[in-house]
Amino acid sequence: MLKLYPAYMRLFIWRGRALYFGPSVQLAAHAYATVALHVGIYRPFRIKIANGAWQSCRCAIVPPGTPHELDFEGGVHGKLFIERDSSDFLYFKRRFAYREQALSLFQDDELVQQLCRIYESDPDKAVIENCLDDLLRCDGELNLVIDPRVQAAIDLIRSEPDYNFSKEYLADRADLSPSRFLHLFKQHTDVPYRRFRTWKRLFLAMDSLNAADNMTIAALDAGFADAPHFSHSFRETFGINPAYVFRGINRFEV
Repeated sequence: MLKLYPAYMRLFIWRGRALYFGPSVQLAAHAYATVALHVGIYRPFRIKIANGAWQSCRCAIVPPGTPHELDFEGGVHGKLFIERDSSDFLYFKRRFAYREQALSLFQDDELVQQLCRIYESDPDKAVIENCLDDLLRCDGELNLVIDPRVQAAIDLIRSEPDYNFSKEYLADRADLSPSRFLHLFKQHTDVPYRRFRTWKRLFLAMDSLNAADNMTIAALDAGFADAPHFSHSFRETFGINPAYVFRGINRFEV
């Protein structure tokens, strides 16, 4: 049991979700390829969408592909990613007042208390997964259905994230024109194909980097051209340099 609750960095990844805790100052403009739930563990934080004004809140939901900046002013940042191509997404939409095209700012005491308990008690990953199941009300009733042509492309990206499948190749496999395939893919994932592919590659590279501590090898294994390409994509997606995250991370479990 942690007693002083210092600002530890932790990252846990499952097939349909990822949970991050850590200290955060200000994150530059960035955009995820999936829906993200931000929580100020001990106090409110500030968020700004595109060129809008800064707003203060305790909880925020940011839709996929939405550029935003964050400022936690040194506070502890709790962040839950919900993959658009998983059933977790349906439970997430049912549990929270999620607006797919707009930022949602709100207060949810149960959410804050649950994440605070996880952060402070630092349990094993299975316990954390059960806590998130309870939070999302995962009862086995909901099943995500994705067009099988899009699902086939997603499965291929997952199985070989380091391979650069072209839109023409995937469209041909789906018996669609490239433009129709890209439209259908975005319709079912909320983001363009290239952004989705980069998102999957980033998590593969993070896993490799955590295990081997070699950014060049991790970048190449995940399909990036080189370490600078990985760093640029990471900062564009998460608003921060990967070296900062992986120098300070205390627990990383996939």
